[in-house]
Amino acid sequence: VLKERGCSDADIISPSGLTFVEKNDALTGGETGKNVVQLKPQIVRLKLRPGKEIKFNIDFQRAEGYPIDLYYLMDLSYSMHDDLENVKNLGTQLLEAMQKVTKSVKIGFGAFVDKTVLPFVSTNKQKLKHPCPKKNVQCSQPFGYRHVLNLTDDSKRFTNEVGNMIISGNLDSPEGGFDAMMQAAVCGDKIGWRDNTRLLVFTSDAGFHFAGDGKLAGIVQPNDGKCHIGKNLERYSKSQDYPSIGQLTKKLSENNIQAIFAVTRGVVNTYKSLQQFIPKSAVGELSEDSSNVVQLITDAYNNLSSNVIIQHNSLPEGLTVKYLSNCENDTVRADRGECSNVKIGQKLQFQVFVKADTCPETNETEFEIKALGLQEKLKVIIEYDCECDCDAPVHNSDYCHIHGTEHCGTCRCNDEWQGRRCNCNLKGTNAKEIEDKCKRGNESQICSNLGDCLCGTCECQQSDDSKEIIGGMFCECNNLNCPRFNNSLCGGQGKCWCDKCECNPGFTGNACDCPMENSQCMTPRGKYAGKICSDRGVCKCGICDCFDSKHYGKYCELCRNCRPCIEHRDCVECKTFQSGPLVKNCTICSINITTQKSLEGMKGAECKERNGSSCIMKYKIDESSTTTIISVLEDIVCPQPPSALTIVPSVLAGVVFIGLLLLIVWKLLTTLYDRREYKKFEMERSQAKWNKVRFLCTSHRSIIIACGIEQGCKSICA
Repeated sequence: VLKERGCSDADIISPSGLTFVEKNDALTGGETGKNVVQLKPQIVRLKLRPGKEIKFNIDFQRAEGYPIDLYYLMDLSYSMHDDLENVKNLGTQLLEAMQKVTKSVKIGFGAFVDKTVLPFVSTNKQKLKHPCPKKNVQCSQPFGYRHVLNLTDDSKRFTNEVGNMIISGNLDSPEGGFDAMMQAAVCGDKIGWRDNTRLLVFTSDAGFHFAGDGKLAGIVQPNDGKCHIGKNLERYSKSQDYPSIGQLTKKLSENNIQAIFAVTRGVVNTYKSLQQFIPKSAVGELSEDSSNVVQLITDAYNNLSSNVIIQHNSLPEGLTVKYLSNCENDTVRADRGECSNVKIGQKLQFQVFVKADTCPETNETEFEIKALGLQEKLKVIIEYDCECDCDAPVHNSDYCHIHGTEHCGTCRCNDEWQGRRCNCNLKGTNAKEIEDKCKRGNESQICSNLGDCLCGTCECQQSDDSKEIIGGMFCECNNLNCPRFNNSLCGGQGKCWCDKCECNPGFTGNACDCPMENSQCMTPRGKYAGKICSDRGVCKCGICDCFDSKHYGKYCELCRNCRPCIEHRDCVECKTFQSGPLVKNCTICSINITTQKSLEGMKGAECKERNGSSCIMKYKIDESSTTTIISVLEDIVCPQPPSALTIVPSVLAGVVFIGLLLLIVWKLLTTLYDRREYKKFEMERSQAKWNKVRFLCTSHRSIIIACGIEQGCKSICA
C-alpha cells in the first residue's frame, strides 16, 4: 500500500518485534526448599508489532526435594467407618513416605459429609443426633465441611486430631465433597498453604453433588467461590448451591493445587471422567479399608510431578499465544506446552510464540505463564509498537523548501507558507481567489470536500480504505466508483478511474464485460463444431444471439419443437426402402444413411416412424460428430390385416352383449315404474274416508250400495 502511494523502499520502515529479559534468575535445586528456581526467565518485556509473531524461550528444570503441602480431605459418611480407623494411624506413615521425596513436607486434615438439609440429610431430631443406621455405633451429627488440622509437619498432632474424629451419616449416595474442596482451595490462610507444591487428597466411596443439585433442597443461590471457614461455614453450606465443575477447576488452577482422587472401585470411572476437566489431577483406586492410601498418594504424586504443563492465564483481547514443547521424544506445537515422564534434574525448553492482531486502546498489557501445580510464574509485559519511530525533527529542511520542519516524512510549514512541501507563499494573496481555483465549475465545494486547497491546487486526502485512491484536479475521481460485472470492478478486465473503466486489450463495454473475439461463441462439438453460434445466430460480447426463437442454448445448438426423426423420415424411406414422397427425387437427400441388421451398439437417438404403408421404420440419428449419420434397421415392421375368424365371433359376441344389456335396462326401468305406481295407490287408499251408517234390512231384501261422486257411497235396502 505504501509503495502504491509513492513511498520508496528506502523510506519504508518495517520494524520487527523485540524481546527484553528483565529478570532471569538461574535454575537451582535444593532439598531445603529455599530459593528453588525451576522456571526461567521470570519477567520478559516484548515490543510487539501487530500482525508479526515474536518468540522467546522458557527453560524448566525439575528440582530435587521441592517442598510439598498435602491436605487430606476425607468422606466421613457411614460407609467409610472402617477407613477412618486406618486414617487415624496415617500421619506417621504418610510423612515418612513423602520425606523420601522431600525433607520439607506438611500434612493437614479436613472432613465432609453433606449439606444438613433434606433430601441430603434427615432433619429428624433423632436422626440428626444419631444419623448412623446402627444404634450401637458411636456416631456424630452430620455436617457439610469441617477443617480439622492446619498443615503441619507434626505427625503426632495429625494422629491426635484425626483420632478424635467420629463417623457420621447422610441419606443419599452422592456426597458434598465439592463444597469441601472449594473451601480447601480458596482458604489458603486458614489451611496454611505455602508457596510450594500443593496436593489435595480427596478420599470417598461415593459420587459427588455439583451445581444444580442444591435445587432439590430449595437452594438456588449459586456458589460464590469465597472462603467461609469459621462461624458461618454451616450457614454458607445451607444457603449456597454446590460448586460447578468449572468453578472448582478454576479455583484449583488459580491456587496451584493438584487434586488426587483416592476412591473405591465402584466410583473410579466416575472420577476418571471428572479428571478430564481438572488439569494436573490423578485418580487412584482405594482399597475398601483405605489400607493402600499411602502407596496410592506416593504414586499419584510421582505421576503428577513428572508431567510438566506450561500454560498462560487469560489473555488480553486480540493476543494469541502458542507453545512448542521440546521434550526428549517429540516436539509438539499446541495451545500449551506439555512434557511427560520428566525426571528430576532433567532440563526442558519451551518456545513461546506471541502474536497481536490489532492495536489496543492501552499501549501496554501483560499476562502470566506458569507451570501447573507450581507457584513460579513468568510475567510477560507487552508493549504494542503501533507507531513509526521517526528521526528527530529537522527545522527549515531542504525537503520543506526551507520554510518548514520535516518530521516523519511530512512538513510542518512556517507561517505564511503552506503546501505539502511548504512551497506556497500566502503573503499578499487573496484567499477567495485561491479557493475559486479549487472549485469545479460552478460547484461550491472546495476540492469536492475530499482534499485541501493549497495555493490554488487541490491536495487530495487519503481514504480510510487502503484500496481507494482519490485524485483528479478537484479530487473528483477515485478508483472504485465504476460499473461492475460478475461482482467484479470493470469485470476484472480493466482498471477503474474517474467513473470509467479502462479495459484491457480484447475487451470493451462500460464494465469491460464484452470480449471482442468470438471464441466464446464457437460451438465445441456436434455437427456444428467450430461454427459461430451453430450457424443459427451472431456473437455479441461473447454471447450467442439466436436468429429466431425456435433455436436456443449457449451456442443456439438446441431447437424448440424440432423433431429430427420426422425431419429425416422421408429421406430414410426413400434411400433405404425406395418408397415415400421423395422416391422420384431421392438425390436431394445428401445425408449419410447406412443399413444395419441390428441397431444395438449404434450411437444416436432412436426413431420409430411409419411410412406410407403404415409400416414402422426403425433408425438411429447420430449428430455427435461434424456430420449426421443415420443407421437404419433393414427389417421393416408392417401390421398384419385383420382375420375373419376373429372378426365374426367378436361381432356376434358384441351383439349378444348389447342385447342383454338393453334387456337389463328395460327390466330395471319397468320395475322402477311399477314401484312408483304402487306407492301412489297405497297413498290414495290410506287417505279414503267412509261414513259409518247402520241399516236394518229384512232377510229377503238385498243391500244395495250406491256411490256418488259428491255424496260418497250409500247403502239402501231393496
